[in-house]
Amino acid sequence: MKFTTAIVASLAGTSTALFSKDQPWGKRDYACVNVYQGIPDNSTLSAGQTVRVRFNRQPTGRCPDPLNEYPGGNYSVWLYNNPVRNLDTISFDQSIKITDGITEETGLVDVTIPKDIPEVKDGSLWYLRVGTSLSTAPQMPSLFNAAGPFTVISA
Repeated sequence: MKFTTAIVASLAGTSTALFSKDQPWGKRDYACVNVYQGIPDNSTLSAGQTVRVRFNRQPTGRCPDPLNEYPGGNYSVWLYNNPVRNLDTISFDQSIKITDGITEETGLVDVTIPKDIPEVKDGSLWYLRVGTSLSTAPQMPSLFNAAGPFTVISA
């Protein structure tokens, strides 16, 4: 029994470790948003806490140059719990829209972690995704930056 428990725990840790937040989360999705202030990886936040996130489209080293020629649309911010790569897409246990309508020129947003976070299996696997789309670029790609993992605790 102890052997089976050890294997299951090992596999659970492996699946979490295999998730790379910089890989595309969907088709035509690129990690081109540069978040230079926000939520540090492996930090702990309280439900209801507000964090200032600053971002721009400065080179990240993960973005193809031609995409920098096109203006970004309005940005949105989402929380995702336990994202897992499944073939060409990402599945997750929970998603919560925090805000949208943020212009690229603004370059910052105050993100408040909701007080009514849904119950999840693992509260230490939250990710914050800042994203936009390039509506004037061929095939309208989406651009993003994901922060995390981090833990959200009840206030």
